[in-house]
Amino acid sequence: MRVAPLPPNEKDRISVLQKLNILDSEKEERFDRITRLAASICSCQFSTISFIDADRQWFKSDVNLGLNETPRSSSFCSHTILRNDIFIIPDTLNNEDFNNNPFVINAPFIRFYAGIKISIEGHHIGSLCVFDTKPGTLSDEQVRALKDLVTIVEDELNKDRALSTQLLGLRLQKKLEETQKLARVRDVLLEKVVSSFSLQPVLEEIVTAVEQEYVGQYCSILLLDGTRLLLGAGPSLPQFYNEAIHGVEIGVGQGSCGTTAFTGKRTVVDNVSTHPYWTDWASIAEKAGLAACWSEPIKSADGKVLGTFAIYHSTPTLPTAEELNRIEQFAHVASIAIERYHASELIWRQANLDELTMLPNRSVMQKHLKRALAAANSNGTLVAVMFIDLDNFKDINDTLGHSTGDDLLIACSKRIKSSIAQKDIVARLGGDEFIVILNDITQVSDIDTVANKLIEKISQGFQLQDEFVYTTASIGITVYPNDSNNVSSLLKNADQAMYGAKAIGKNKYHYYTKSMREQALKRVTLISDMRNAIKNEEFFVLYQPIYDLKTGKITKAEALIRWQHPTHGVVSPYDFIPLAEETGLINEISDWVFEQVCKNICYWRQHYLPELQVCINTSPMQYVDTENGIATWLEHLRKSEISPQAIVLEITERLLMSADHTVSDILAQFRAAGVQVALDDFGTGYSSISYLQKFTTDIIKIDKSFVHSINDSKINRTLCEIIIMLGKKLNLQVVAEGIETSEQNEILQALQCDFAQGYLFSKPIEPEELTALLRDSS
Repeated sequence: MRVAPLPPNEKDRISVLQKLNILDSEKEERFDRITRLAASICSCQFSTISFIDADRQWFKSDVNLGLNETPRSSSFCSHTILRNDIFIIPDTLNNEDFNNNPFVINAPFIRFYAGIKISIEGHHIGSLCVFDTKPGTLSDEQVRALKDLVTIVEDELNKDRALSTQLLGLRLQKKLEETQKLARVRDVLLEKVVSSFSLQPVLEEIVTAVEQEYVGQYCSILLLDGTRLLLGAGPSLPQFYNEAIHGVEIGVGQGSCGTTAFTGKRTVVDNVSTHPYWTDWASIAEKAGLAACWSEPIKSADGKVLGTFAIYHSTPTLPTAEELNRIEQFAHVASIAIERYHASELIWRQANLDELTMLPNRSVMQKHLKRALAAANSNGTLVAVMFIDLDNFKDINDTLGHSTGDDLLIACSKRIKSSIAQKDIVARLGGDEFIVILNDITQVSDIDTVANKLIEKISQGFQLQDEFVYTTASIGITVYPNDSNNVSSLLKNADQAMYGAKAIGKNKYHYYTKSMREQALKRVTLISDMRNAIKNEEFFVLYQPIYDLKTGKITKAEALIRWQHPTHGVVSPYDFIPLAEETGLINEISDWVFEQVCKNICYWRQHYLPELQVCINTSPMQYVDTENGIATWLEHLRKSEISPQAIVLEITERLLMSADHTVSDILAQFRAAGVQVALDDFGTGYSSISYLQKFTTDIIKIDKSFVHSINDSKINRTLCEIIIMLGKKLNLQVVAEGIETSEQNEILQALQCDFAQGYLFSKPIEPEELTALLRDSS
C-alpha cells in the first residue's frame, strides 16, 4: 500500500480547513442529498464527502459506509487531493498502490473508486467520491455530473464561510439569504439537469424556478442557431412577444439578447423605451409590459456562445451586484443543461444516423423494417424494399475527387427523400448504396410510381461545386410478403434484384425473382468450391503463344488459368475471377499461377528459348495488399535463378483508374528490377493515352474488338494503325490480340505491328504442347 505524500502547501491547507469549522460537525441533509445523488448518477453502492485533516480522513456525509473517520495513511482521498482532475481507479486489485489497502482486502472491499477534490481558496481540503465492490468506470456525462456536484459542495462550504461574517449585520444577513436562495434554486436545477434527458423541460424548469423565487421578474432562455436566436423557454412572457423574437438575427442593436449573443458579453438595458438597442423592439416591448432587460451570454466550457439568459422587469431598473451574480449563475446552469443535451444528442446521432447524409443508418433501418412488416401483417398490406446503387459512382469519385463524391451522395439522399412519402424511410447503408422502405402499400403500381420517380430524379444531373455531374441509379425491389417474410431475406433479395437491374443496362429498376435466389445460391456454392480448388489441384494453366510478326517465331506466351470443376467441368475465368477478387482469394490463386509459370519458364528458357517471356494477368486486388500481395513475387524472383526479364505483368485500365501512389511504387519496383509491364485491352478505356503519361509501360496489347473487324471497319483499321504508330513513337512493343484470319494478320503486318496472338496461330495449349512447339522451332 502506497501512502500519499503531503501536499507542498500542507500547513496553509490545514489552516483553511480548520477555518471552515466543519470538522466533527453534525450530519446535514444538504450534503447527504449530494452524496445520494452522486451514488445514484454513478450507479455506485457508496459515496462520501470527506475532509483530510492532519492525520485523519473525516466524513461529513456518506452513503452506506457508516464511518466517522479513518486514518489518513489508508485514505484513498488523500491521493485525490493531490490531483487537479478526477482520480479514477477502475480496479484496485490491478493497482499496485492499492491492492493491499485495508479497505480493499477488508470491508467495504473497494474495487472501483472515483474521487474529485474539493477546493477552497485554491487549497484541496477534501473530496467527493463514489466507490463500489466491483470494478467499473464512469462515462463522460457521469464525470461532468460529479464535477457539478463538487461545485455545489464548494458553494455550500463557501456559503458557510460567508455565514459567520453575514451575522455581523443586517446587510450581510440579507446577502446570505440571497446566497442561500440562489444556491437552493441552483441545487434544485442541477438535480433536474443531471436527471433529465430532454432539453426543453429543463429550460422551462430553470425559468419557472427563478421566477418563483424572485417574484416580480420574467425570464427567458434563447438558443443560438447559426446567426439566429430561437426560443428555448419563456413561459411567463406573452405568446406574441415570444413569436416576435423567435428567429431574430443576432447583432449589435438587435435588442439586449441579440447584442449579447453577437458580442458574447452581458448587455444591461435599464429602459427599453429609450435605449438605441431597442429602437426596433420598443413598441412590442411596451405592448408586452416590459421596461427593462438584462441579458447574460450562455457559454460552453470552451467559451462558445450557446444562447442567452434574460431577466425582464415591468419598470425601468438597473441590477444590483447580487442580481448580476444571480443572472450569471443561472446562465451557467443553463449552459450545463444545453451542453449535456448536445452531448447526448451527438451520441444518439452517431449511433443512429449516417454521418455524411444524416439519413438513418443500417441499424435504424432494420428496426424500422421489422416494425413495418408487423404493421403490414396486421393490416394485410404490402411492404416494398428498394436497394438503390448509384451507377458509375466510383468513376466520379476517382475522377472528380472524394469531396465531389460526398457532395453527390448528400444531393442524391435529398432527392431520394423528396421522392417518397413521409411515412416511408430512406437509409444509407454505406458507399453509394441506399435502402428505401415503402410502408403500407396496397397495390404494386404504387411501387412502380415511386421507382420511376427515383430513376427520373437521380438522372437529372447535379450542380456540385464547379462541376455538373450526371449519374443514374440501379434499383432492386423485393416485396413483403410475396418474396419473403423476414428482414434479412428481404434485404438480400433487394440486393440481388439491384444486380439484375445493372445486368439489363443500369438506370432501371428490377423486381426480385426466384431465379435470382438460384443464381445467388450457385454463386455461394461456387465460392465455397473455389476455396478448395487449389488444395484439390483443380486449377491448371494454359499458355497461348505470341509470335513475332517479322520472324514468324514464338517469342512470348500468355499464361491463362482454367478451373476443372469436379462436377461442372471447365469453369470460365469470367465466372470465377470476379468472385475470387470479391472474396480475397485472388491473391492465393494468382500466387499459385505465378509458381507454375516460374517452374515452366525456367525449363523453357534453359532448354529452348533463352529470351522467352511469359505474360501473367494481374488483379487490382493484388496491389492493395502490401504484405501478401504481388510485391512478394519480386522477392521470389530475387531469390530464384529466374531472370526478371522472363516475366511480364499484364495490368488493366481498371487497375490504373483506381491507382494511387502505392500502385505506382510497386510497378516502379518491378520495372527497376527488370520486369516488363504490359497494358492489356488497350484502346477500350476512355483515357488510355493519359495512363501512358502517368504510368511507364513496356508493352501495349491492342484489344481484340479492334482486330476482329479490322478488315471490315475503316475506323478500327485506323485506330489500330494509330496505336501501332503511338507504340513506335513511345518505343513500346505492340501486341495484337484475337487474330483469327489470315486477312487480319496481313493487315497488321502491313501496319508493322510487332507481335500477334490469336487462334490463327494457336489456341491456349497445355505446357507440354508449348514445349513441343518450342522444340520444333529451336
